[in-house]
Amino acid sequence: MTTSAGHPPVPPPGRPARRQYVKLCSITTSEFAGDIEDTSYRALLNVRGFTQLLVSTFAARVATQMFSVLLVLFVLETHHSASLSGIVVVCSQVPGIVMSPIAGALLDRGSRLALMRLDYVVGSTCIATIGTLSLLHRLPTGVLLLVVSAASVTAPLSRVGGRSLYPVLVPRSLWDRSNAADSGSNVVATVLGPGVAGVAVALVGPRMALLLPAIVMLAAAVLLVRFVVPSTASGSTGSLFADAWAAIAYVWRNRVLRMLAGTMTVFNAGGGILTVAIPFIVLRGLHGGSATVGLLFAIMGGAGFLAGLVTGRFGTESREKHLLATSCMTTAAAFALLAFDHREAFLVVLIAVIGVSNGPLTVAMFSLRQRATDPQWFGRAFAVSMNLNFVGSPVGAAIAGALLTRSIAITFLVAASCAVVGGFWPTVLPASSYEPVAHPATAI
Repeated sequence: MTTSAGHPPVPPPGRPARRQYVKLCSITTSEFAGDIEDTSYRALLNVRGFTQLLVSTFAARVATQMFSVLLVLFVLETHHSASLSGIVVVCSQVPGIVMSPIAGALLDRGSRLALMRLDYVVGSTCIATIGTLSLLHRLPTGVLLLVVSAASVTAPLSRVGGRSLYPVLVPRSLWDRSNAADSGSNVVATVLGPGVAGVAVALVGPRMALLLPAIVMLAAAVLLVRFVVPSTASGSTGSLFADAWAAIAYVWRNRVLRMLAGTMTVFNAGGGILTVAIPFIVLRGLHGGSATVGLLFAIMGGAGFLAGLVTGRFGTESREKHLLATSCMTTAAAFALLAFDHREAFLVVLIAVIGVSNGPLTVAMFSLRQRATDPQWFGRAFAVSMNLNFVGSPVGAAIAGALLTRSIAITFLVAASCAVVGGFWPTVLPASSYEPVAHPATAI
């Protein structure tokens, strides 16, 4: 039984209604993968198409992580400006955030693979352009910001496209594990990308190193050749801009997605501060090199990877409230301690603590978002939700660029405040608010 718009019926409140809606979503998203009783990681790898998608998105994430670190190192070593490094990070993220509703509407029209490949090619071209122009010493600051912004515009196509395919490929019984694997690949990319970037800068310099992520990004596009996408229903209205606006309304009316936006936007501002602060501290305060920067990010990523796998093993359903709040508050404590002591050994330990805290938070957030979203709206709702969650990162980077030259302590205290505020909402939100809800727009 569906509504006239083709969506699952809105259930009456209560626990039976929740089970009914979860069952409807489970049937919808497991048609392609079939019913899988085994909920192990081995069963997940046997789901058709999962490994191919995971490897492709992993390659793209490695390239993106390499590029983000190389950009900061390139600006710091060639322009000697923390403020400019913050501006570059903003330009690498904000255009994509602004365009995310349009990207989601395009993705839900059924051409996800072509759009993902398009973004990979555009990203590779832009990165190669920056690397080539910098080698020729013909890269004015204005051109750098313009090309970085151009690469950001199409970024939501692959970032959201890949993540919106996982709950379609994978049955609901494996969602926590698929999200742990997806999060884990992202974390491994966070480990590998900065590490390789740091070594590449040490070996060949920041200009030549910029060509490496361009090659890896192109490889991500090649890995999607012959990938089969399951057919999914779409709630498209026929108008691209109407679909984009409807996605914004959907997220706003969905109490779970609205909570995640409030929590993660503020929390990720602290992460954006950390992205700029770590290279600054290592290069200016500890007089270390780019390899040390990569190693610290690798430690954070490795700790998060292990924590995420453990979280996926035990599941997050009915525990999201505590996982989100605890992760935010633990991260806040680590930031606060970094404000007063960032000696090498202390820095390594606290970076590892931040990584461990982010593992459960990411898996819980991914799974909760999937359970709260109508399957027909995965592309559009995920695009808006993901980029709302992400918007704090460029803001945090800009704040770090402005504050670091004045006071490292104040910079990290601001990051700690962001994590505390981010954890406040899931702490006070009633447990009933975490119940999955049907498509809010069906009542319009």
